[in-house]
Amino acid sequence: MIIVNSPPQGQFPGWHAGIPVTQKNGRTKSCRCGSHDMAVVLIVGADGQLLDPVAGQLEAGGYAVLRAASTQAALAAVRDTSPDGIIVAAAVPDLEPAELCRLLRREPRITPHTAIFIAGELPSRDARRAVLRAGASDILGQPLDVAELLLKLDAYVRLKTLAEEMQAASLVDRETGLYNLHGLARRVEELGALSVRAHGALACVVLAIEVEDDGALPTVTAFCAQTIKGGVRHSDVPGRVAAAEFAVVAPRTGAHGAVQLAQRLGGVMQRRSHDAAG
Repeated sequence: MIIVNSPPQGQFPGWHAGIPVTQKNGRTKSCRCGSHDMAVVLIVGADGQLLDPVAGQLEAGGYAVLRAASTQAALAAVRDTSPDGIIVAAAVPDLEPAELCRLLRREPRITPHTAIFIAGELPSRDARRAVLRAGASDILGQPLDVAELLLKLDAYVRLKTLAEEMQAASLVDRETGLYNLHGLARRVEELGALSVRAHGALACVVLAIEVEDDGALPTVTAFCAQTIKGGVRHSDVPGRVAAAEFAVVAPRTGAHGAVQLAQRLGGVMQRRSHDAAG
């Protein structure tokens, strides 16, 4: 994706170059409930007999609850709300729980600290192992102990909030050495102000990688980060905006220059991939 902005004199729109900026603590909305922020929990599944009591007790425990009956509804909710925890029924109508966990973990707004619980009985030991490999935090069999679920959820939400606060305090992605989302957003604000004063263009190229094997993601991510570092100008600002997404903010760059930047990065990645393959 390529975004180019040429700000009018004295104006710079409130956008971050196509970067999906989340609000503080990764939550779309928060309010005080007792001594802590209200956290958002997404419940996925159509089994009302199992899930309705869970939703009621979560709300009574101070959580904001969202419901999604299908896979597509769940993915849409994740993209809109960035939940702090997810509860998935063991019997989702349109997809196996393991595959749904895998899809959820790939979503940019789902962090490694987001709790994903499977509620209900799975048919076999292999099925239990499959959901854990796919990223489930825990499996809650029947009869479901909601009091235990609340305790576990509270612990995961505290860890998630702490991790996000620590990440927000840093501007650099630990794995790649590039700017993280917060660091890149700050640089965009700085470069945007400079572009306004200079009446210049500011472009952003967003690169998303597709990795079929989740186990290969760290290696591929490191490869892409090094390639991007070597393929940009000194004045360009590269960053990692999600698990498998990168962005390069390019000052004094119009539409034609942005296309050239994207083509140059693509060419460098192809050459390095070919060299690495032998």
